[in-house]
Amino acid sequence: MLRSKRVTLSVVSAVSALALVAAACSSKSTGAQTTVKIAYQGALTGGNATLVVPGFNAVKLAFDQANAGKFGTLPVKIQVVGEDTQGSPTQAPTVANKVASDSSFVGVIGPAFSGESLAAGPIYDGAGIPFVTGSATRTAINQQGWAHWFRANANDDEQGPAAGNYIGKVIKPNCAFVASDDSAYGTALASTVQSVVTNAQVPVTAQISAVATGQTDFSALVTKIQASGCKAVFYGGYSPEAELLRPQLTQAGLSDVTLVGGDGIKDTDYTSKAGAAGEGTIATCPCVDITKSTDPAAKTFITDYTAKVGQPPGIYSAEYYDIARMYIEAFKAGKTTRAALTTYFDSVHYTGLTKSYTFLTNHELNQADVKIFIWKDVGGNWTFLGESSQLGA
Repeated sequence: MLRSKRVTLSVVSAVSALALVAAACSSKSTGAQTTVKIAYQGALTGGNATLVVPGFNAVKLAFDQANAGKFGTLPVKIQVVGEDTQGSPTQAPTVANKVASDSSFVGVIGPAFSGESLAAGPIYDGAGIPFVTGSATRTAINQQGWAHWFRANANDDEQGPAAGNYIGKVIKPNCAFVASDDSAYGTALASTVQSVVTNAQVPVTAQISAVATGQTDFSALVTKIQASGCKAVFYGGYSPEAELLRPQLTQAGLSDVTLVGGDGIKDTDYTSKAGAAGEGTIATCPCVDITKSTDPAAKTFITDYTAKVGQPPGIYSAEYYDIARMYIEAFKAGKTTRAALTTYFDSVHYTGLTKSYTFLTNHELNQADVKIFIWKDVGGNWTFLGESSQLGA
């Protein structure tokens, strides 16, 4: 009887051991994965959200597709976490400290704006976490000496001349009035445009930082523009103010004055809220209108994005999808730590939907371009005019 019990126990032990081995094998075969987090930092709410949310939607699409196996086997599961700063430099450090101190975050996409990039950058760089922006354009960001920051779009040294030369060589006004809001992005871009327009032999009146964020009454600025007699106005800033400035110019009898802005006004809020007064507005942007692409991969992206979001891709959607895809390719190659991901971006050669990505030693994009768009009240879309280099810019 005793022997029988011992035999039975031995069999049970053997079966249990086999079950554990089988469970382990099953875990491997089903691809049990560690979850890594990627933060997407930017204005997810507030007046500037329409410039940032399209990119966030594209990132979520890319990582959902990756987790579902669309791009091959991954050693990790990716979780994207939206970190809302409303684009504010004062809110950015709190978000950056939260992300940097959580070891499960291995990378950041963003910050989306220049001011918050300058505020959050020292924290991210100090923590050794890679942070890749697809929309912050202030040139001074590359002068901070950060080892873990990368810019996947053109900066204001490209965008400013594109806008300034378009004004000087295409619009050819009698003179130009240059103004900006009080943001890091707006002031820097307007200053560059001022220099370029002046070099194009067009007289300039400048009111840098004349507009406060959140301002709604532009009567003082409109009066100065009216007094200048200039037929072109460059505004460095964002759409919440530009979409009010443009109608106020028209109401003052300046409907024949062309308003030119940077990518900060190229969103659906400007076109919907400026209304008919916005007709003819020019915007420069280091972004593509992916909805006009005939590339099969782009068409698939448009279809997938529209199905997921319920509307076509918006500004910087495709660029931020490309950044997410680079993270995915890095994970596929086994780069799953902050240090390994930084090394990956240092030497990346990736062809995405919008461009080929390689970075210079200062972590600027190796080859960047700027495109020119015009607002025509047809179908509710900005219309692509051409590459800046092809339009006299």
